[in-house]
Amino acid sequence: MIAAPWYLFSLGIVLILLGSISGALFGAGGSSRTGIDPRMSDAEIARRMKRGSSPSVSGLIVYAGLLCLLVSVGWRLLRFFL
Repeated sequence: MIAAPWYLFSLGIVLILLGSISGALFGAGGSSRTGIDPRMSDAEIARRMKRGSSPSVSGLIVYAGLLCLLVSVGWRLLRFFL
């Protein structure tokens, strides 16, 4: 149980690296950008702007890695002060 924060920290680093590499290889959502053309009608522009974009899988992996890092650091700080 003493080493759990360190394992969580290393898992976070691995997840961040995996998400970064997969985002570089498979593209981090290049089509999620909203393109506006001057020939579009106002209704079409409004429709494209309202359409939500979800984060990519590689972005979610990076977020999970950052969460692991944050929990690990918080756990170690909590143990230090208690």
